[in-house]
Amino acid sequence: MGKLLKQSFWSTIIIYIGVILGFINSIILFPKFLSTEQIGLVRQVLSASIMLVPLTTFGTSAAYLKFYPKFKENNDQKNQLFTLQLMIIILSCFITCSIIFLSVDYIKFYMNDNSKLLFEYFHLLYFLVIIFSLSSIFEAYLKSRYEIMLNNYVNGVSNRFLTGILLIFFSLNIIDFNIFLNLQILIYLLGLIILIIYSQKKERIFLVLNIRKIKKSIKKILNFCCFSFLGNFSHILVLNIDILMVTSILGLSDTGIYTTAFYIGMIIDIPRRAISQISLPFISENIQKKNFKIIEDNYREISINQMMIGILLFNLIIVNLDNIYYLMPNSEKFISGKSVVGIIALSKIIIMSFSYNSEIISLSKYYRFTVLLIMILAIFTIGLNLILIPKFGMIGAAYSSLFAVLVFNIIKFIFLKIKMGISPFNYKTLLLAIIGILIYNLTVFIPNFKNPIIDIMINSFIISIIYLCLIINFKISPKFNSIFYNLIKLNR
Repeated sequence: MGKLLKQSFWSTIIIYIGVILGFINSIILFPKFLSTEQIGLVRQVLSASIMLVPLTTFGTSAAYLKFYPKFKENNDQKNQLFTLQLMIIILSCFITCSIIFLSVDYIKFYMNDNSKLLFEYFHLLYFLVIIFSLSSIFEAYLKSRYEIMLNNYVNGVSNRFLTGILLIFFSLNIIDFNIFLNLQILIYLLGLIILIIYSQKKERIFLVLNIRKIKKSIKKILNFCCFSFLGNFSHILVLNIDILMVTSILGLSDTGIYTTAFYIGMIIDIPRRAISQISLPFISENIQKKNFKIIEDNYREISINQMMIGILLFNLIIVNLDNIYYLMPNSEKFISGKSVVGIIALSKIIIMSFSYNSEIISLSKYYRFTVLLIMILAIFTIGLNLILIPKFGMIGAAYSSLFAVLVFNIIKFIFLKIKMGISPFNYKTLLLAIIGILIYNLTVFIPNFKNPIIDIMINSFIISIIYLCLIINFKISPKFNSIFYNLIKLNR
């Protein structure tokens, strides 16, 4: 667990550096130098590319993580497993990109007239999909070896930093918007190259076309890939369909407003990402060894700690939301998305509270259940968006996302309780929820100051101190209390 905690800690630090860079890009540079339509175009191209990755990877990343513990003691078997996964990705990329190329006219037909700019840059989609797909297998390669820091650095820090530099170049008229968009390919390609070089340095990769040493397991691997592909695609669809449908129904300008608000609410989810990534190999190994008690203890501990962090961040964002929008350049163009922030933030707290229930099911013998459930939910979410977005606009998309997340996690919780007898909750979960509601209601009594920066600092300080005192006094997280008191002793 030492490496697990170390990787989680440093990955969280790296992710938060990425959040700061993302905040600068999304809340300051994008609104200042790009129109809402241009922002919507950038977000839609990236979102569409991410949505296609499950098709082009065909479940290989999850399969690699699941089967790696079985082959990790044999170098030949490890390399043959990697080669098989890479071959699947190359074939899937070719098939998917070919189908998209032949279907462009049909896609145009279903898009809003305000979204036609998307098709002027449709070529970016092919390049990004291929880069993201190849990156996924090297990310899985590193995750299986409990290495996630570089993945987070590439995805959260270097990509955003370089995008910020390009935005500054754009603002100085050194490059135009066309060059800015096309250079995104080079940014993500650089990330892929870094992952490949580090993977080779970590443990040399040999491509082996003869995969006879894993021949007996190929049927199981491909079977898992099929179910994982269906589950991953449906899951990505549920998480990203709102952006695609806002573009399709409302147009790129509304997408720019929606995704800016979405980013603010998404900040809450940052700690969960690092924990989820490093937990995958941990879950896989312990399921292989049938150490279910270890999994349950970790499952519950992560739930309470993630929920604790999520509630604090939720209250800090809500109490400072007016100030955040006030400080945003050209905020009058984006203010209509303010109501979206709280809804998205609440959905992220729900995900964090239920801990890594998806990962447990997906890596267990019950992985087919998740696939079936998420496919049904994906169809339901699309239907819900079709009803709510035309009627309520961006708010409808946000509520659709919240409802999908809540239903999905409740069903998974019930399933795990019945099949494995494990739960991420105890009486402290309810106590923490009450504390969170109390803090939320206290925010209305905090006085407002004329200076938004001072207002943010004072609001954040008051909320954090009250919240910290309550969770320590009620011993919500014994581990947190232990760390807190140890820090006090060190400073004496």
